[in-house]
Amino acid sequence: MEDATGWLAVARQTFSIIGILAFAISGALLAVQKRMDVVGMAGLAVVTATGGGMLRDVLIGATPVAALVDWWMLAVALCGALVVFALHRWMERLDKPVLVFDAIGLGVFAVEGARKAIDFGVGPVGAAFVGMLTGIGGGMLRDALANDIPAVFRRDSRLYLLPALVGSSAAAAAVHLGYGHWIVLALLAALVTALRIMSELLRWHLPSLKTEAIPTIRD
Repeated sequence: MEDATGWLAVARQTFSIIGILAFAISGALLAVQKRMDVVGMAGLAVVTATGGGMLRDVLIGATPVAALVDWWMLAVALCGALVVFALHRWMERLDKPVLVFDAIGLGVFAVEGARKAIDFGVGPVGAAFVGMLTGIGGGMLRDALANDIPAVFRRDSRLYLLPALVGSSAAAAAVHLGYGHWIVLALLAALVTALRIMSELLRWHLPSLKTEAIPTIRD
């Protein structure tokens, strides 16, 4: 039993490391695109990687938040920035590298956020909401700090919030019903990632109102 518990803890920590590293790389890559210096790269990487988790922990009462207690989270995020600093010329040759790493982080954090909420006594519906916010929170902070409208709010953006909500809802239901094995959660995270990437490739988006731009008022 102790061995099984140990393996479960390792699987969960590995799951979190993948999400933190992916989000950190997406933040650092955006910093490169915005021509920020190394401090900006590190800052955007850390905020992107830990912002959603901090929001989750505050909402469910898990304080002090994990990112301020577990030093390895900040270390992994900074490693993500270092990877981009060293390999950004190669990464820029990839097709939409920010999208790929952001999609991985979105999947991992949406699912992991829902699981942790259930563990802290939140009901399935509330856990699904917390998981969704965990998934999109870091990306929203990243875009805002980079002086962009967050992707989740853009009218012309592809599916972002919906894949996170689908994954967090499924994860919350699975954990609540006793099927929250790490393999199940990993598959759900992969599903969210695939939905996010496919929405970009196939140009899926939610319907929106077609309105005229608000005219600028001049003196």
